[in-house]
Amino acid sequence: MLQTSSYLFGQFFPLFCPMLQDFIHDMQKLAIPEKVAGMEAYLKDQFKVLGVNSPERKSLYPTYFNAWKKLSKAEQEQIAIDLWNQPFREFKYVSIDWMRRAGLFKQQGSIALFERCILEDSWWDTVDGLASNLVGGYFLKFPQERDAWIEKWDNGDNLWLHRTTLIFQLKYKDKTDLDLLDYLIKRHKDSKEFFIRKAIGWSLREVAKRNPLWVLEILDTVELSGLSQREARKGIPK
Repeated sequence: MLQTSSYLFGQFFPLFCPMLQDFIHDMQKLAIPEKVAGMEAYLKDQFKVLGVNSPERKSLYPTYFNAWKKLSKAEQEQIAIDLWNQPFREFKYVSIDWMRRAGLFKQQGSIALFERCILEDSWWDTVDGLASNLVGGYFLKFPQERDAWIEKWDNGDNLWLHRTTLIFQLKYKDKTDLDLLDYLIKRHKDSKEFFIRKAIGWSLREVAKRNPLWVLEILDTVELSGLSQREARKGIPK
């Protein structure tokens, strides 16, 4: 496809997929300028937002997602990349939702794209969806790739990749690899990072819904932060 561009709120958007032009214009129409300051404050003023609420943003999905699903796999991935590259935060949410709807996690090799997204403009609002929906789905589809990626991320020094290793199994339910989770929790239990401590507790909370005895044993035998413990206990049946 030929490269095109649009101009939105003074920002230049390089687009390799011309079909995105109309979507971006429709997003602009939904923007509420009065919402911007509050939305950016919620994200600690780290990122620019357009001012589009989640329900309004998602109201565009049926029309556009159905059209995009008719494109080739390569074009579908390019749409995800184009969306991700836009400077307003809402487009990253659309990219994540689109990658999930298009089933990109079922395409071998797409894990490299997910890793790139985790590493770019990282914060919990994008990383958590990437980890639990896309990375998690990918490793269920291609389990033979899991250990190499987890080892790479775990041995690195990136906070958000560490968080990903701890929460990618959040939706696995009975398929959760408890041995792997146990190993990763013990690897990161001494972290001072809020987002790691929270991730440990979150992962345990989900397991506790089905295997509370296993979680109680972890809590009894592993010295976890108070935050991790409090979060984990939320999942234990009363």
